[in-house]
Amino acid sequence: MKFAAKLTVVISTFLCAALSLGGSWTVQQNFARVRQDLLRQRSRRQLYDRYALETAFAGQTEESLSILAARYEAEQRALTTEGAPMFSLFGENGTVLYSDLPHSISYADQQQALAAGETEATFLQGEGQYFLLLSTPLRGLDRPLWMVSAYDVTPQFRERDRQLGQQLLLQLAAMALTGAAAALASRRMTRPLRQLEEASTALSEGKSGAWVDIASRDELEQLGDTFNRMAGALEDQMDLLRQETDRQKRFVAAFTHELKTPMTAILGYSGMLRTAELPPERRLRAVNYIYHESTRLEALCRELLLLLGLEKGELQMEPVPVFSVYGEVRRSLPEWPLRLEWQGEQQAVVQADRVLLATLVRNLVLNAAAAEPKDNTVTVRCDRCDEGIRLCVEDRGKGIPAEELPHITEPFYRVDKSRAREKGGNGLGLSICAMIARLHGSPLELDSREGEGTRVWVTLKEAKP
Repeated sequence: MKFAAKLTVVISTFLCAALSLGGSWTVQQNFARVRQDLLRQRSRRQLYDRYALETAFAGQTEESLSILAARYEAEQRALTTEGAPMFSLFGENGTVLYSDLPHSISYADQQQALAAGETEATFLQGEGQYFLLLSTPLRGLDRPLWMVSAYDVTPQFRERDRQLGQQLLLQLAAMALTGAAAALASRRMTRPLRQLEEASTALSEGKSGAWVDIASRDELEQLGDTFNRMAGALEDQMDLLRQETDRQKRFVAAFTHELKTPMTAILGYSGMLRTAELPPERRLRAVNYIYHESTRLEALCRELLLLLGLEKGELQMEPVPVFSVYGEVRRSLPEWPLRLEWQGEQQAVVQADRVLLATLVRNLVLNAAAAEPKDNTVTVRCDRCDEGIRLCVEDRGKGIPAEELPHITEPFYRVDKSRAREKGGNGLGLSICAMIARLHGSPLELDSREGEGTRVWVTLKEAKP
């Protein structure tokens, strides 16, 4: 059963129970007052009849009592507008001396009224009628006599039954109206829950845009806002997961391609050397190809290991003079055909991992050289800024097209794939640089214009003296 139906049943049941109890209590209270009024009126009437019969029976024989009782009853029937009195007379040992009671009032009922005494009243139902039975002894006579009076109270009981029936119809009408109103109210109140259910189902199926719009100004609106924040966070996470999955697919595809190309060359030339006698110059060319491609594979493995090691985030941070790192990079390129120059602060000291910082600078310098600068110069610049020390590598080379910039730091991504491979590049240099910069708390930032050159920089924390 849905929550709205449960809410409807609960509201309807509660209201009907309240109406039933309240209505029944009201009817019963009213009827109790009616019974008290009846009892007072009939008790006075019985007292009047008792006095009259005691006067009439004084000095009479037992045989004439029934005649006198019948005469008295006939006289009263002619005088009263409330109907003739009905009573029975009992002598010693429960002997019935006179009775004008209906057949529906049995001897046992009359004896029960006698046993109750003159202070108690007995209400009796028989053959569709209701009677009030009162008993009293006749006093001042020479023999013991008892009188049981019966009064028809059917109209009062029928009025009670009519009110109860009317109350029942009222309850049924109230139940129908309340049920309809409760159903509408419950449906309106649970509309936010249905929205949340539909949005949750859509979210579980991976559909985007699973939002709810709840303006109830209560806890459900707060729940809706919380759900929307959760849905937004989940969508962001799913987008990141999809992007990561796409990157992994591109990485695997690129890695497979990078392995396939040198392995094909190595296997082809080694097969030629194994199966055929080649002239010395062709044999030397095959050996050179095998050596060149093996070197590429060795460099690829080395940089992949470096990239995997960087993902663990293990750094040995220490104060590092930036100019000394520049000197290490310069010494590592003894036969470099371009000019490498320094500009800016020579006394700057940063908090960094010395080995990784040297790797970052060297890769950026080699990447700048591959852009074929017009002035054959690669510049390393070091300046102070509000955030710390900005270390920048500049060139005036070919530049990078704007559409290539978002992917430039992805593993194995190359702007000019054929020329990069000829120069021994494998597309991991900038990926490693970006990872090193991120580990040092800074993004790797690029500014490049096609045909004008490229600037790549990272901002490092200055070491405290």
